[in-house]
Amino acid sequence: MKKGLKWAGIIVIGAVILGNLGDDEEQAAPEKKVEVEQEAVKSEVKPVKPVKAKAAAKPVKKTYGVNDQVKVGKLTYVVNDVKMVDTLSNVLGEKKTSGQFLVISLTILNGDKEERIVDSNMFKVNVSDTEYSADTELDLYANEDGMGFFLETINPNIEKSGNIVFELPKQVQNPNLEVSSGFGWAGGQSKEIQLTR
Repeated sequence: MKKGLKWAGIIVIGAVILGNLGDDEEQAAPEKKVEVEQEAVKSEVKPVKPVKAKAAAKPVKKTYGVNDQVKVGKLTYVVNDVKMVDTLSNVLGEKKTSGQFLVISLTILNGDKEERIVDSNMFKVNVSDTEYSADTELDLYANEDGMGFFLETINPNIEKSGNIVFELPKQVQNPNLEVSSGFGWAGGQSKEIQLTR
């Protein structure tokens, strides 16, 4: 009887081993099948030609010139006249330069519902990639009242006229005036005005 149990145990163990081998083959077979299916899918995929995206249209930058009304924020600017001189003079005396003084006669209208402060520092002259700042000391020589736009307050719906002076090298040509939407926190927007006619 011990021999019979021994053989029965061997048979059970053999059946278990064979059963496990069968499971391994069944598990391995689906993997092969999946691989075959993936290869079939891969071979059916055809390369797609890339579609070129249309270039976004660049916004057209409006060009402003002398005597044009240029609205930036709540302020409207008009360049009335442009002169290049090498000497500025008034009651205070005379100022000379080795370059040239660009004198811009300008009118500003405040379209806001409250007073706005304007200042010479709101203006820049751009020539190619070079930027020039206004000279507030020179504004004293170019304005009859002496102040120009130095920390001037303009009430709503009132306009103020004056001159702004920039000292530039002699060889500078085709300058553009950059005007701002305001002084300090009121600024942030700007537009350019071509100063050549």
